[in-house]
Amino acid sequence: MKLKAKDPHWTRMDLVVAAMELVVRRLGAADRLAIVPFNAGGNARKMTPFTYMDQVGQNNAVQFLNKPRTLGGYTNFQQAFYWAVNRYLDARSGDEKATRPGFILLVSSGDDKSGIGGRHVDTGGYPVHAFEICGGQTPGKPQVMLHVARETRGTYHPVDDTVKSLALALGSFVGGITSVVAVNAKVDFAVPDGVRITKIESGSYGSEWSKGTEGHVDVGVLYGKDEKKFVVHLSVQQLTDPTKGVDKQPLLTATGTYNKPSRREPDFMKQAEVTVKRTPPPPASGTTAPPAPPATAVHIQQVVAVQIVEIHVAAVLQEVVKAHNKDDGGDAAPNPKLIAQELHDKWHSSKADEKLQHIHEDHVKTGDVHVTEMVKLLKEHGHVGVLYAHAWLASHATQQMATFAVSSVLVKHWFHSEYMALVAGDLAYHAASMAAPPAAAADDPCKCVDFDRIDHRLELWSRVKREVPEFFQPSEDAESHHLTAVIREASLDAINRAMHQDMYLAVVHASNLRRCYCAGKQSPSSSKPQHDLPTPKDDHH
Repeated sequence: MKLKAKDPHWTRMDLVVAAMELVVRRLGAADRLAIVPFNAGGNARKMTPFTYMDQVGQNNAVQFLNKPRTLGGYTNFQQAFYWAVNRYLDARSGDEKATRPGFILLVSSGDDKSGIGGRHVDTGGYPVHAFEICGGQTPGKPQVMLHVARETRGTYHPVDDTVKSLALALGSFVGGITSVVAVNAKVDFAVPDGVRITKIESGSYGSEWSKGTEGHVDVGVLYGKDEKKFVVHLSVQQLTDPTKGVDKQPLLTATGTYNKPSRREPDFMKQAEVTVKRTPPPPASGTTAPPAPPATAVHIQQVVAVQIVEIHVAAVLQEVVKAHNKDDGGDAAPNPKLIAQELHDKWHSSKADEKLQHIHEDHVKTGDVHVTEMVKLLKEHGHVGVLYAHAWLASHATQQMATFAVSSVLVKHWFHSEYMALVAGDLAYHAASMAAPPAAAADDPCKCVDFDRIDHRLELWSRVKREVPEFFQPSEDAESHHLTAVIREASLDAINRAMHQDMYLAVVHASNLRRCYCAGKQSPSSSKPQHDLPTPKDDHH
């Protein structure tokens, strides 16, 4: 069944094929891809092999996507997941499964016929990142796709049914997950005598602290420039002598292990320790007051405070959305304006909660920013605002890079990374001309399109490097200036490495695919590669 899309002369199936072609072209020679249509059943001829995405692999995948009746037909999520896991992901060698993460990208309008909604979703532990194509007529009730994402610790991405939105969402997300820098990551916590771990808030990541003396969080995969934040709650004994303080009392030690991609030997994270200065009661009148805590301690408090506030926002939003999410099988969609009003009221009343009593009001305002934006989207954009709320919750739980490609909405405070923003800009450049190849004027010489794209990528990288200093504005104290300089230097170093890798691959790709358009006619320069450079398999994952 072909559903109409917003773009003229495009069906939704056309959009999926076009966007998947961009995804295929964004993968590198060290990445592997298999395509499993929902209507494939157990027929191997209706699926692609698990293939490395070198030039031949990319071309074969694109040809498969463009075959008549390859996609579409009966939609059965559970059956497709079964074959994706058993035929491909779990069939890999032990070494590959241990060192190379596997993912499932689910692209659909959410019209599943297998009845998977509300049931356990078995994907063998592999996360499903769900991209739901939401037309203007779609009610804000993303039951099935959201359920799949949550059950598998994946992310949920609402996407407009336009080629640009779908291309940006899929392409930029793939650009993020192919920047894996660590797998099997695990963070371990330990506390000294007199301190107990009472709770670990880790979102959708598995955690354990049953003994109270130690705990851990299973993080799994880390991406380039990725950052995870977890809150560990401690119970600390009172001072034995209330008249004396403690200059440096250890509270928590954090260590961890991880594997670099394609390496079996584990690496160890640098040990970190949390300490606290416990001061005695205020001095009597006329005596000298103790010095104020150092700036680093204040900085740590700010980081923790903001994270606690965001966790509280997520809890309030989850409660409101769940109350309005009708699971009775009816067609009634949630009322966005009612959700907006209830979210506004519950958030403001919850600010008196005991959890926020010790949080400075400036930090609580970070929660106001998120809630205000969500309330505005719910009131002004109806069901799109509901989709945004669901996507925000899914991304908050996983702390993963995400996209929100709904063209009618501009979202400022969203989960993304600098690398994803760069890829999105690059994809926007390509998506704008997807309908037809560019043609040179009759009196113009041949124009090498692929090398024009290299120039565009250089412009994008230059913009990212220029904007990095804006992300790190130091405070007045010297220690903050030093910390800012260190972070800025590390960020620029990481960007330089990523830029060199990206430009290398872009040049190799352009050399292999160099095509010139002369007076509107396409003429490949050669069917053979134009270089003898090695493929950087060890560096690109």
